[in-house]
Amino acid sequence: MDKKLSLFIIIKTLILLPLFFAFVGLCCIAILSCTILPYGKKLATKVYELFAWVGVKLVGLKINLIGENFVNKDQSYVIVSNHPSTIDIFTHIHCLPVSIRFLTKSELFKIPIFGSTLRVLGLPKVDRNNTEKKEINDSIEEVIANKYSIMVFAEGTRSRSEKDILPFKKGAAWIAINYNLPLLPVVTRNAGKLMPRKKLWLKSGDVNIEIMKPIDTSEMSLDDVERLTERVENLIKSKIK
Repeated sequence: MDKKLSLFIIIKTLILLPLFFAFVGLCCIAILSCTILPYGKKLATKVYELFAWVGVKLVGLKINLIGENFVNKDQSYVIVSNHPSTIDIFTHIHCLPVSIRFLTKSELFKIPIFGSTLRVLGLPKVDRNNTEKKEINDSIEEVIANKYSIMVFAEGTRSRSEKDILPFKKGAAWIAINYNLPLLPVVTRNAGKLMPRKKLWLKSGDVNIEIMKPIDTSEMSLDDVERLTERVENLIKSKIK
């Protein structure tokens, strides 16, 4: 156990974390129930946003957001961010000024109830073992048709530490260019110090999120995927150091 943890954080986590997992279950049931209601997709999105808001409040996070002025709320984006912590899921859903859908590993869709919830919300599914792009294409087209944005943690998993960012994968750049969507870089700071990789202690504190100027992909071709990936990776790394 981390020796720096206070007794308050330990007690807080042991009490609130099981309650939050129960709340997640209720959210899944509520989202699935929305499918039989008028305006079900909008209601499901509200539950999804409530889930994130509760997560932010439960941990005790204060989000300091800058760069919101770069975002056109009527535009779909491919949003690329570093991923230092599990709490990035809550903070990004809660504070970004567009409704986001995470590019999600196909394995998560196999979990009973939870997988069905992901489908109702319209999260695009990526199967790393399947080279066929039809399924991911269909799910991305659905996201765009619903005027959502695609959220990609380009490292593919959580960072090793706050400043030790893993190499970016090319998927986000490929999606942005293939679908002629602006790529929106986002940097998260301090989340990895509050809840590092493989830790679930509920430490309160500030999370600083910076939205940078979107990158236009309209003049790019798929030959530019690698260059765009490197550009975004270097841009985000430059904001972390």
